[in-house]
Amino acid sequence: MSLRKWVQEKWVDIGSKRKDGSYAPCGRSKGEKRKGYPKCVPLAKARSMSEGQRRSAVARKRAAGNTGPKPTNVSTFSKRENMQKGGSVGEKYYNQAKEKQAKFKESEKQLDKKYKEIQEKEREFEYINSIHQEDSTRRYNPVEHYKKGGLIRGKPKLAKKGWK
Repeated sequence: MSLRKWVQEKWVDIGSKRKDGSYAPCGRSKGEKRKGYPKCVPLAKARSMSEGQRRSAVARKRAAGNTGPKPTNVSTFSKRENMQKGGSVGEKYYNQAKEKQAKFKESEKQLDKKYKEIQEKEREFEYINSIHQEDSTRRYNPVEHYKKGGLIRGKPKLAKKGWK
């Protein structure tokens, strides 16, 4: 945003809200008295802020006070608020971290499921190997067993004595 646009925006004092919901314009005319030190922001920002954010900004501005001829600058949003939820940087990284955690938990569940399936298949193969080692000198080959219809569903089929 250019400086010209920034200056031409309608600036309002969020510390002096009127009964009708509007804000008093920023700055004072000669002889005008107002309660408290003003906190001025553009009207668009004032409308987008929550009531709590406005109160917090005004309280921080008034607590800082004015010790010299120039006004004291105070950030509109507190740093803690920015990091937790409201700020562009804090909110962005907070949401990214939450999404990564959710993806990690989901992938962890999928890995657990696959691991259990692999363990179950290994138990079946060990069981069948133990049966074949008693009957034959040859080691069990799972590919051949699948071709013959074993380990499709349920319990494994037992091999016949003359199986090769």
